[in-house]
Amino acid sequence: MEKLKVMHVVTTDKLSGAEKVVLDIESNLDKERFLPFALCKGGDLKDLYENAGIKTYVADLSSLNPREIKKLKAYLKESSIDILHAHDVKASIAARIASKGLNIPVISHMHSSYPWLEGMSPLKYIDAFYRGSYKLSIACSDMVKEHYLKYNKKISKDKIKVLNNSFNFNELKGKSIIPKEEMRHKLNIKNDTYVFGFLGRLLDIKGVDLLINSFNEISKKIPESMLVIVGDGSERERLEAMVKDYGLEKKVLFEGYQKDVYSYLNMFDTFILPSKLEGLPMAVLEAMAMKIPVISTPVAGVKNLIKDNYNGIILKTRDEKSLYEAMTKMYYLKDERNIMVENAYKYLFENYNIDIYMNNLQNIYKNIV
Repeated sequence: MEKLKVMHVVTTDKLSGAEKVVLDIESNLDKERFLPFALCKGGDLKDLYENAGIKTYVADLSSLNPREIKKLKAYLKESSIDILHAHDVKASIAARIASKGLNIPVISHMHSSYPWLEGMSPLKYIDAFYRGSYKLSIACSDMVKEHYLKYNKKISKDKIKVLNNSFNFNELKGKSIIPKEEMRHKLNIKNDTYVFGFLGRLLDIKGVDLLINSFNEISKKIPESMLVIVGDGSERERLEAMVKDYGLEKKVLFEGYQKDVYSYLNMFDTFILPSKLEGLPMAVLEAMAMKIPVISTPVAGVKNLIKDNYNGIILKTRDEKSLYEAMTKMYYLKDERNIMVENAYKYLFENYNIDIYMNNLQNIYKNIV
């Protein structure tokens, strides 16, 4: 039987949540049945995909430039792609336009509860125009699906399928992770310091300002604590100014974008997700797999993933007081933390394993061509 050529489409050039999902999917495809292709903006992401054995094409679809979409269309013809699996909205729109007249089914994968759905953004109406033309839409959690259907009345719920993000446990086996003490030495952090950590893009939606405000109070109650922020984005300058205003420059480290996220996670004592909106964030799955305690705001898929006080702490409300109390509680729950992380790892392995995910996704591929 001829193998199906599946091309995953993203608009970026760096590894983040959706891009990591692509890497996991393409790396775990049944190579007896599928050939993996990818499209990205280039940069580090292109190298990462190619090193994983994924044939990667470079185009910048982030602004929906007609010239770039035309290039993609030519590549689709030349390579005889069978399925386009596009991640997030602009990639999906570009894939749909490029596939017109080529009889290539397009899957649109939604990775977040997009805030612009609630307003009057032009993207909301452009997305609504194309949404019905996709062969299938995939939401990364039940709550992302519910949020989307609430603000887009034109699409049937039967055309959106939920595939919860998963974790690739096989990836950890071959990872070279820097030991905790060595990583802390590298960053001039004492071994007895309690490190709260964040990993993700520094965007308004990620709510890192809430974390900094709460940590300002935590640093007074727990002087031997630090906050390490891993990631980059448009909010970084403002967040750094907040830290300076609080006089916390020696207590809060901004590490920028890092490829080796596992070595950073490994040195955290607690991972914190302060987001305003999310889908099912990969950073939470990664922290659980690394047996790092998790505190999260009550966003989308995390509410199904974290059972409060069983395998993590989930805030009842997203505010500074609640986060401060959760951080204080996690610090003092020394014995309970160990139980929480074991529960988290077990729950993740049994319910969010990449093997389950790939079986479901490959059945989707088989049925849409």
